[in-house]
Amino acid sequence: MFHFERSGPRQKLTVIPVLATGSALLLVFIVFAAASVLGHTDAQRKQLSALAGVIGNNSKSALMLADRTQAEQTLATLALEDDILQAALYDGDGKLLARYAAAGLAPERAAPDAVDTAGADLRSEHSGPPWAPALRVQRAVRSGADADGGPGVLAGVVMVESAQLRMWLDILKNLGAAAVAAVLAFMTALLTAARFKGGIAEPVGQLIAAAQQVSRGQQTPRIAHQRGDELGALIDSFNDMLAQVEGRDAALAQYRDQLERQVGVRTEQLEKAKNAAEAASKAKSAFLATMSHEIRTPMNGVLGMTELLLATRLSEQQRHYTDMVKRSGEHLLVIINDILDFSKIEAGKLTVEYIHFNFRDLLDDIDNVFSPQAQAKGIRLELAIANNIPVAICGDPNRLRQVIFNLLGNAIKFTESGKITVRVAVAREDAQSVGLRFEVHDTGIGVSSEAREHIFDSFSQADGSTTRKHGGTGLGLAISKQLVELMGGTIGVDHALTQGSIFWFAVNFDKRRVDIDDPSTAAQGIRALIVDENPASRAALERQLSAWRIASAAAAATDALSQLRRAAADGRAYDVVLLDMELPRTSGLALAAAIHAEPALAASRLLLLSSERRAADGVQRRQAGVAFQLIKPPRACDLYDAIVTPSRDGGRHPPAARGGDAPSPVAEPASAPAAPPLTVLSVNASAGVGFASAPRARKRRKVLLAEDNPVNVEVASAMLEGLGLDVSRACNGEEALQSVRAGDFDLILMDCQMPVMDGFAATAEIRRHQQQRGRAGSLPIIAITANALQGDRESCLAAGMDDYLSKPFTQQALGQTIARWITLPRVAAPPDEAATPAPTPTVPAAQHINRQALNNIRALSASNGDALLERVLHAYINDTPTHLHTIRQAIANGNAGQMRKSAHSLKSSSANVGADALAQRCRELEQLGRNDTTAGAAVLLAEMERSFQAARQALGAILEKEI
Repeated sequence: MFHFERSGPRQKLTVIPVLATGSALLLVFIVFAAASVLGHTDAQRKQLSALAGVIGNNSKSALMLADRTQAEQTLATLALEDDILQAALYDGDGKLLARYAAAGLAPERAAPDAVDTAGADLRSEHSGPPWAPALRVQRAVRSGADADGGPGVLAGVVMVESAQLRMWLDILKNLGAAAVAAVLAFMTALLTAARFKGGIAEPVGQLIAAAQQVSRGQQTPRIAHQRGDELGALIDSFNDMLAQVEGRDAALAQYRDQLERQVGVRTEQLEKAKNAAEAASKAKSAFLATMSHEIRTPMNGVLGMTELLLATRLSEQQRHYTDMVKRSGEHLLVIINDILDFSKIEAGKLTVEYIHFNFRDLLDDIDNVFSPQAQAKGIRLELAIANNIPVAICGDPNRLRQVIFNLLGNAIKFTESGKITVRVAVAREDAQSVGLRFEVHDTGIGVSSEAREHIFDSFSQADGSTTRKHGGTGLGLAISKQLVELMGGTIGVDHALTQGSIFWFAVNFDKRRVDIDDPSTAAQGIRALIVDENPASRAALERQLSAWRIASAAAAATDALSQLRRAAADGRAYDVVLLDMELPRTSGLALAAAIHAEPALAASRLLLLSSERRAADGVQRRQAGVAFQLIKPPRACDLYDAIVTPSRDGGRHPPAARGGDAPSPVAEPASAPAAPPLTVLSVNASAGVGFASAPRARKRRKVLLAEDNPVNVEVASAMLEGLGLDVSRACNGEEALQSVRAGDFDLILMDCQMPVMDGFAATAEIRRHQQQRGRAGSLPIIAITANALQGDRESCLAAGMDDYLSKPFTQQALGQTIARWITLPRVAAPPDEAATPAPTPTVPAAQHINRQALNNIRALSASNGDALLERVLHAYINDTPTHLHTIRQAIANGNAGQMRKSAHSLKSSSANVGADALAQRCRELEQLGRNDTTAGAAVLLAEMERSFQAARQALGAILEKEI
């Protein structure tokens, strides 16, 4: 198909005249044909009208006299006209008087017997079939003029019909002649276009070919011509352009050669600079690794020895100095970690994890860490957490915790009075992800507009003067900015409306997804018991569980335990129990504790539903066996996660680092009770550590400590012995290998950098030795190293080690790490104390102290149990009056919430030292606070004060006689 835009010049020069000439000739032919048809038709009409007038004038007398014979004779004269088909005369009334018809006229075409004479002065019409067209004219005949000068009286009407076949033949002859003339003209135009198109198309084609050669970079000759028109000017311009292009190509080739030489020189210089930068980076990394190891090694001795020193009998001044040393060492470790984190960020080696974690547990941990710091400065710390935040999200909890710690730590440091508020809200949410915005509001010194511009820069502080009040490296905010950006978020600072500043950051997290097509699949076979006496909320829970095909039943608070026992006895125990916090005559937390206390019901997962986020803190929930606490009304996704998410197994399993990061459960299991608040060694019982008043005799675990630093050997040995482990020592990797070959150990703590044979080589040899003995992988090896850079953990695991612990570490961290691989023995009192119980002082019954609680405290330290007990009792005696004073003020101010918190804290500490009577009064006062009332609290407070006086006298007697 012809396309005008894509056709060549020759085709266009042919098509243009053809279209122009053909269109003009066609238009002329159409106009000529129309004019011929109209002219011939009009001429015939006029001719017939004149003939009808003649016939009418000749027939006036016949019409006036109604003489039919004369009329027929007059019409008979029309026989001389070959084209006349018929004629007729009608009288004044329109009736037929005479008729003439040519031979061969069909009868059906005969003139009518009557016509309408009204307005019949002159009328014409076409008649006959298409193959025999005819024209019929009808004209009135009038006799004389009237007195007014009118046309006269109507005498009759003349009708004449003529054939048009001859007329159309004449028209066709004329049109044929015109068509022949048009064709001849068209052919002449084609010949003329063909004659002259070469003169235009050839130069254009030469220009196109030359342009194509130029575009391909080929040598292009000049186009020769002898034209003086516009095409000649165009060719001359093209030849000038070719000359300029050739000149520029030569210049570009010269510049290219020069640029290639310069690029070669610069490339060589950049290669040298790159090699130097890589060497510097390697040197920096090596320096950081060495610095980390060399600093952390003595820090391990400083912090470890101070921790052990604090466990001995010290005077108040010595304890104060030792605490100062420990706090200074911990602060120095924080600075070292900040510098290492910043160095890793600069080197691009800091990465973020992507795991499942419980967001609300993370906030509870942050609250537990910073609340004491804020209280120590007299600052009120508030957490304003939105209720629509998902329980389980995917991200990096450690990096998120680090950012919040930095912002909250700065807020506490720069705030002298007032309050600090941590706000967390949902910025955006869809089916797959949720965007959270974190804000830390403080009433501190604030940040000026100039400082806000560079406050997130490295080593920058809002107050950089030599007289500044607050210290610090200025790295915390820079690291926070880098971490937030690594997590794909943004961070900033705003000026508060009244006083202080607002630090904020926003990060997107993925929601925890269960990889199943149908939610009811994972919930298949689960049975749930709903303990909620509110009909509306209970019905809503039943509908939601039914949608997941979870069989559910309801029970009142008083019937829940018996219903659970019956179901367990029938072998159809409930898998999940949903407990409303606000139950009549009791609380959901108390009912959960009662359920958790029965071994037959311990397998049921307990979910606590409350309209208040802090209805129960983390310690209370774990003690009561609560797996999850959800805000009422619970969101469907959170409730579903809480029901189907597997709990953490308390058995011996290798950590996720061996095979990649495994998702963390969204809450602690119900069977993991919290360690007592006053415990020096606090290891979760789900990891295998626990305490008992009468431990069974069992084989002590043997641990091989491979460490070359004498201080670290003393620190680690003391910690391991405090955990009830037998310790063997090796000064290098070769000695560790010989010890493994000669003895039988349950676990090895392996330092990585040692003389003679380092920890990596020793681990490889130990693994080879185990394989030869058919015990491959049965001996856990934990790396203890001062290296804390990216890749160190992976290097240890790749070398065949099972776990990794960075120096300096605490006894608690050491116990938690070891407990993942072996079951730690239950620590009991020293043999002499166990064999000879301490005498009980003679005191009145009201002053009775639970001696078992004191024995449990002594059992935490095998060698310094009395010193530990002394410190705990002194702390309790000195701290309790403060709690009582706080409770008294809360009652006076009607602040039930503060009363509940203080009563809860005092209840725990009293129970730990055996002051059971005071602990019971605190429990009753705490319940009043939960009911949001202070009625009757004053009476309970008076009893608490009397109980404390009795307990203080009893404890004082114990301090004097036994310690």
